[in-house]
Parts: sequence; C-alpha cells; structure tokens
Amino acid sequence: MSSSQGQSFLREFREFRRFLASLWGTLSGISLLFPLSNVFLTVIPIDELNQPFNGLRPAPLTAMTMVVCIFITFATFSRRERFREPARRLRIGRVARISFVVGLASGAVYLLARGFSYNNVIELGDGSEGVHYLNFALFEGFFAVAYVAFFGCLTRSFLVLAMLEFYQPKQPSAEVSEPSSG
Repeated sequence: MSSSQGQSFLREFREFRRFLASLWGTLSGISLLFPLSNVFLTVIPIDELNQPFNGLRPAPLTAMTMVVCIFITFATFSRRERFREPARRLRIGRVARISFVVGLASGAVYLLARGFSYNNVIELGDGSEGVHYLNFALFEGFFAVAYVAFFGCLTRSFLVLAMLEFYQPKQPSAEVSEPSSG
C-alpha cells in the first residue's frame, strides 16, 4: 500500500468514525447490531416451532444477517457524497421509507406466516419423501430470506435517514468579490 493510499484509507476511516460517533451514526449502529439481540434474548423467534422439520438455527442465521447488514452499511457509506447533492436527497429519502416498509412487511411475513405455513406446507404434504423435503427446503429458505430482509431493510432505512441528517447538502459557494478601488 502506497503512502497516498494509506492517507486516503485513514481519511475514510476517520470520516466513518466521525459519522458513527454522531447521534445519527449511533442510532444507525444500533440498528446494525439489532440482529445480535437474538443471541442473547429472543426478539424475533427463529427455532420456536418445536416441530420435526424446523431447521433454522439462531447462530448461523444471525451471522448471515449481520454480514448482510455490515455490507449494507459499508456500501451505503461508500456513496456518502450522493447524500450532499440536493437533487438526490428527496429520492434518497423515498428509498429510506420504501426500505422501512419492505422491512416491516418482511418481518410481518416472517412472524405471521411461519406457523401457518409449517402446518399447511410441511405437515400436510402429499406424503412422498421427496416432496416433503422439497417443501421443507422451500419453507426454510423463504423464511430465512424474510428474516434477513427484515433486518437488512430496517438497517438500510435507518442508515439512509442518519446519513441524510449527517451529510447536509452542499451550499453554493459565494463568489468573493473584491471591492473596487475608485
């Protein structure tokens, strides 16, 4: 790594740290770490159906969710200059609202449809083993995606709102005119 690359990295790292140290950065950081709450206390149930074909386990799903949320954080932060462009700020705010709604919808699907789907897709299959395992794989895959989407979209929405507040639009620079002598 050359000296200029090292300087650039340190500058980026300081700016990221400054963002995280702000109130808005702290709030978005909390949303980033929220999936870890399932390791310590069950907020969103993962393996509570207590049924024979219930293969989702909290630790791997939480780890996968955290990786997705960290990726979203870095990908969003890497585009931070866009948050200062007045023409894009309205559209970016809309992205935050859409992400929030999609996140809540994913959470609702996960929480409300999981038990119903288990009882009707897994237990009421046609009895053949192949279809039974395929139903199980589709069931687990669908709800794993819904779980990750819930946390990923909420992290994205809070992070985008935080960055909109932290990175205010660029102010047009005022022309400095020299007084005329005369």
